[in-house]
Amino acid sequence: MTLRILPALGLATLAGVGVAAFLLPSPAAACGGFFCSTVPVEQNAERILFELDPTANGGLGEVTAVVEVMYNGDADDFSWVVPVPSLPENPELDVAPGSVLTLFETASVPQIIPPPIVCNSNDFFPPARGGGFNGAESDDASMGDDDDGVDVIDLPQVGPYAPQRITSEDPRALIDWLNENGYVITEAMEPIVEDYVKQDFDFLGMKLAPEAGVENIQPIVIRYPGQEPMVPIALTAVASEPEMAVLVFIAGDTRWEARNFANLEVDRENVQWDVLTNTNNYYPMLSWMFDQNDGRAFVTEFAGDSGLLNTDNIFLQDEDAAEAFAWANDVKERNPIITRLYTRVSGWEMLFDPSFTPSAGGAVDRTIDLSDRPEVDVCSNAAMNAQPVPCGRTYCGVGAVCATTTDGVDGCVCADGQSARTIRAPSGPGQALVDTVTCQPMEFDLLAAATGTENGPADPCFANICGENGTCAAVNGFPSCECDEGFAAIPNGVGGTTCSEVVETFGSDQVLWPVNAGCASGCELQGTRAVSAGALAFLLAMLPIAVRRRRI
Repeated sequence: MTLRILPALGLATLAGVGVAAFLLPSPAAACGGFFCSTVPVEQNAERILFELDPTANGGLGEVTAVVEVMYNGDADDFSWVVPVPSLPENPELDVAPGSVLTLFETASVPQIIPPPIVCNSNDFFPPARGGGFNGAESDDASMGDDDDGVDVIDLPQVGPYAPQRITSEDPRALIDWLNENGYVITEAMEPIVEDYVKQDFDFLGMKLAPEAGVENIQPIVIRYPGQEPMVPIALTAVASEPEMAVLVFIAGDTRWEARNFANLEVDRENVQWDVLTNTNNYYPMLSWMFDQNDGRAFVTEFAGDSGLLNTDNIFLQDEDAAEAFAWANDVKERNPIITRLYTRVSGWEMLFDPSFTPSAGGAVDRTIDLSDRPEVDVCSNAAMNAQPVPCGRTYCGVGAVCATTTDGVDGCVCADGQSARTIRAPSGPGQALVDTVTCQPMEFDLLAAATGTENGPADPCFANICGENGTCAAVNGFPSCECDEGFAAIPNGVGGTTCSEVVETFGSDQVLWPVNAGCASGCELQGTRAVSAGALAFLLAMLPIAVRRRRI
């Protein structure tokens, strides 16, 4: 094993047999991997794009890897390790536009078409239209400005957004105003806008506030000889959040699949959508599937013509947006086929690196169509009193069970030797990350010997964040909770974990939403939770779109 320093690049290259490590130094002292001496930094997700050129290097082939890492933590504490097979002595390194992987992810994200909804029941009578659902008219004329038949009211800033309430009785005036004020309404979208105006709907417009911005860590591009891409996750184990997402794109002239991991398909029958809450079980179901294969499996979410991934209509606000679009289009022009593979894996499951090989399988559509399922009458008494599937969107891991709690939040009851962690997970395909809880083995603690020492991270359990019904446990430099018997771990609302009294527990397969478990599509609607007026308005707003899709 040899160690060479490349001072011009600021990178240390550790070349071994078939594996090389790249370490981007951080300003913080004594950093390595994704943790530092004072503040541990965990990786929440990883995205990698591979391109294959089998004719390069005299027929040996060449792999181009565009590697981006997303993580939870401060940029000042960030350090990056990327093992690469067969790295040349003088590696060809480059950087890619920060948003190029965002373009590919957005263009290929799975699309779930929900079950159809109708409103043909006599059980529900909408309230009179007015300033509110009580029918009262607002007498504050100064709230908005009339602009050619369009009323606009600026609303208080919400996070990075500067929202506006926009209303009009004239569809043409509204469409023109939206287009003139930075909201793109295409010809194909105009009939949908007209339908909403005719039904007397309001519009909420949202833009980023002037002081808001987006920070992206720029991906690094590494080229090395070979014909088999691999994802270097083994060294990530020290810094991976439980259930870390790994998203792999492979661009070439054929479809690809995992060589040393299981290859799974999403069973459409297991995908559920609750039309009353606009939620689904997609990601909890995938986590359950992966753990049926010891956490070493990928699902192919898309495989097909690269031209089907329309990256041009995706909105980016980044400074490098033009470069990102050009980069993505060049990749698509060079490669007729793109494969998207996805997994969720935890550090204790990262025993070896997944590699990939050409697949004999056919194309995989990213659309999961549930529109042939029974219609849901959103105006019926059953719908108005329905409740979500208990534990239908919380997967707690191997050996653990999900529980409903007295706080009204689903949580996790961990097995002996496990503790609970709050992590960030997507609420659905293309949707925002939300806090959820999972259980992790306490023996998997690669930072145990260093935690609380002079050269290691501080003890995260200096205060018991778990509440009076649990005990804090430091695992891998982060706090977790061991809840007392009869209590389950739930998110505390500020990124941590606390313990809440258990009402009822469910097995892991509850994420498949068994029939009559709650308000899954096609099952019997039951329960006592009333649908809010806002939720009902959203469902009714979806009716014109659902009708148009059925006509097509």
